[in-house]
Amino acid sequence: MEKDRPERAILLRNTMAYDREHTTEFERAIRNAVLFAEKNAPQLMVQVFIDHEKCLCYSFQLYANSEAVLRHWEVSDPHISEVMRYCVVQSMEVYGTPSESVRNGILEAVGNDKVTFTPGLVGYYHLR
Repeated sequence: MEKDRPERAILLRNTMAYDREHTTEFERAIRNAVLFAEKNAPQLMVQVFIDHEKCLCYSFQLYANSEAVLRHWEVSDPHISEVMRYCVVQSMEVYGTPSESVRNGILEAVGNDKVTFTPGLVGYYHLR
């Protein structure tokens, strides 16, 4: 991050595998988590996609900066825990340059072998 520029946005892509027997519970937990985040958490965008055939779920989350990621973890932990009861993270792609505390938190939660970090080059987003 350049010293004279604010931190750029962070985009996360999370791929989760879930057990077909718990599809209903998993989807309920995801919906509840997203509804909670929409009202209480700092994400700029959350989109979740589900592949029922492969039992995979893809979550995209956009944050303004690392502080927003930390705030999300703080306020949403019970909902994150409920979702994780029904799935395992297969991979997480982090786009942007998160702070050391966010980077370490992701690695601790997901595992070094499942996470990739790709620094940003240029971009923008509009909130309307």
